[in-house]
Amino acid sequence: MALWRQQVCAVMRVRFLKLKHEGKFLRSILLFFGIFILPMLMIFIGFQLWDSSSFWEITASSYFLPTAEKIQNKSTNLLVFNDTGSEIEDFIAALKTQNINPEIALEKNITSIPLHNGAIKISLEGKSYRFTVMCSAEPINCFPMFVNILSNTFLRLFNSTARIRIWSEPFYGILKTEIKSDLFFICISYLLVLAAGLPPLFAVSSMEDYKLQARAQLRLAGLFPSAYWCGQALVDVPLFWAL
Repeated sequence: MALWRQQVCAVMRVRFLKLKHEGKFLRSILLFFGIFILPMLMIFIGFQLWDSSSFWEITASSYFLPTAEKIQNKSTNLLVFNDTGSEIEDFIAALKTQNINPEIALEKNITSIPLHNGAIKISLEGKSYRFTVMCSAEPINCFPMFVNILSNTFLRLFNSTARIRIWSEPFYGILKTEIKSDLFFICISYLLVLAAGLPPLFAVSSMEDYKLQARAQLRLAGLFPSAYWCGQALVDVPLFWAL
């Protein structure tokens, strides 16, 4: 057993040095590896880019003007109508912390005021406040955005530094799951082909030993056949699974 272990270690060292100094084998491995990995890498990068561009964050700045900024694009001021009979400075201050410039409405019927993307009406029913939101017909995702604005406003009123953020993923929820499933099976198929194509590359080196009759000479010198194949496997198998 001591002689067998010594022979295994010797064959393993020879195999390692041969792979290290054999540029043809390494080039073929890298070429084969690149041919199969590059498409998978491109698919993965493309999926990640599509995944990142398929949804966007809904922010109040897309609908309403930031504080002290002139009208641009389709943004308007946020219209606020106070029907509580008291001051609402805290509510206005909480809106401004979200970079929103509110406009106080003086008319009783705020639905008659044009050129606003949305409005909030604050009324008092008993001891409870009631918030009514109204959106113009053009802005998309206006009501989810209003719920987010009110939620963050309540957080500010209760002295919380937390912030709620929302995103939109139109027509993408079910499709995303299906694409991930298909991508998984594509990757598995590629890995199976890669795993099936690597062993012949390792066998080429053994075939060269056979042609040179190196293994036969080693056997005549007293090398155990099992020590020869085990020494080869101790290098080839970890390299194969590493790849």
